Amino acid sequence: MNDLQQAWAQWNTALAEAATKVETLTEGRPASERAEGYRFLTRITAAMTEFQMEQTANWPSFVQVMSPARKFYVDNPDTLYHRATLDPRLGYRVRGRRGDELYLSFCVYGLRGRRNAILANACDDELQFAEDGTFELVLSAERPAGAVNWLPLGGNARTLVARQYFADRTQRPAELQIETLDPQPPSAAPDEKQTARRIRGLAESVTRTLAATEAASDLWLQRPNEVSVDSTADNWASLFATPDNDYVGGWYALAEDEALVMEGRAPACRYWSVQLCSRWLESRDYVSRRVILNHTQVPLAADGTFRIVIAHRDPGLPHWLDTAGHPEGGAIFRWLLPEGDWERPTFRVIKI
Repeated sequence: MNDLQQAWAQWNTALAEAATKVETLTEGRPASERAEGYRFLTRITAAMTEFQMEQTANWPSFVQVMSPARKFYVDNPDTLYHRATLDPRLGYRVRGRRGDELYLSFCVYGLRGRRNAILANACDDELQFAEDGTFELVLSAERPAGAVNWLPLGGNARTLVARQYFADRTQRPAELQIETLDPQPPSAAPDEKQTARRIRGLAESVTRTLAATEAASDLWLQRPNEVSVDSTADNWASLFATPDNDYVGGWYALAEDEALVMEGRAPACRYWSVQLCSRWLESRDYVSRRVILNHTQVPLAADGTFRIVIAHRDPGLPHWLDTAGHPEGGAIFRWLLPEGDWERPTFRVIKI
């Protein structure tokens, strides 16, 4: 068996093992969870195929990561994510122009052992922009003379993720482009060794994504209807967590006549929201249902508190998140660039 055949066999084994894992994790669980698990495998396969097989570090480009049909790692429907592949031996220049986004950041990731880790990050507060909103950001091992905006590239750097947050998804996004600092030769035809290496990377990416998803969601399921997730205490680096965000939330498990009431006080911050997600850490269907509310959509009470309700049907209360009939799922709050300490929200189940 040649190298390509071995790599392809490894890929098929990884898929078979992932399917077996889905079956194991959903034994005795709601039927929809199993179906979602298989769909999740197709979605991360599609994403990782593009990242591992098509994106190159020599000729980088920003590719949109998430969409209504491609989701993982608790994707935020109010966020536009773009990804580029990096080679730490090269340097890169990002050019762009700001749009109407509430927040813009660039985060460099790489592997520490077998886990994804944040290696460097800069948000708009730390970048300089021209009056017309244009900017340039350099990524390199050493800071070039005259570089106004710069991020270091460590030896393990592999991925750059750009994030844009919006209060309204119809707002105009920033324009972004990426290129190497030095000209690169035209791409060559794929050879067997390179393709085999990429196929192995594809298999590892799918396995790693499923493993991180399993580890996070297992913790939630153990404590339904209470706040059990707190990123200030838990290690979320493997989930590509935004370093400027604090996350807090938990798992709901509701009967048909029950609702989960979430109450609290949001900290002063750039943006906050709460959203529903699946066992597979995918945002729920935000195209046809209301599964997320952000700070512009939740008027606070006179004392600065909020109340948001999760239910299978409209309970006749304001600020309702629709489960779409899923008896269980995750609920995650994001506080973006929070100021000072903040209090955890409270969860309680009521009859409706």
